[in-house]
Amino acid sequence: MALWYDKTKQTRPKPGEQDKPKLEELSDACSAAIDAGTSVDLPSGSRESFTYTVADQANVSEMFTACLAGATGYIYHANNGPCKTYPVADIVAIYSTLSMYKTSQLTYHNQLKQYVLTLDPEAAKAVTYGQPLTGTYLEQYNTLMAEAQEQMKTVLSKLGGSDAAGG
Repeated sequence: MALWYDKTKQTRPKPGEQDKPKLEELSDACSAAIDAGTSVDLPSGSRESFTYTVADQANVSEMFTACLAGATGYIYHANNGPCKTYPVADIVAIYSTLSMYKTSQLTYHNQLKQYVLTLDPEAAKAVTYGQPLTGTYLEQYNTLMAEAQEQMKTVLSKLGGSDAAGG
């Protein structure tokens, strides 16, 4: 793994045009992963898949906010499923799982991007979204995700101790 630096100055240059295609590729892959969403194990006993596009994020946030305001259930639908009323416990699981999933994808993307910026442009071409993080980048990812889990637990404790912070 070659570090990219200006040999005359012995410093790594700022990201430039040569970094744009790889960084855009990684950003697009991150967005696609978030939009695709993930499966959620619901307290009511089923496992359902939910997309998490920007529109879905708004809908899930709205459901969660309604529960915080006292709603006992909310109408929504899983991927390709009919609308149905989900009880509060299911809504909390949907919100916390999808929220943590989005956080994990964004955090992973950021760490991978930081890694790419240390590479020469030729070495950066081999980097793919989904490859394992290593070293400092993995350590930072794990630290940040542990913090995010603690914050989610704090939020969920306000709803009566639910511990559905999937991740």
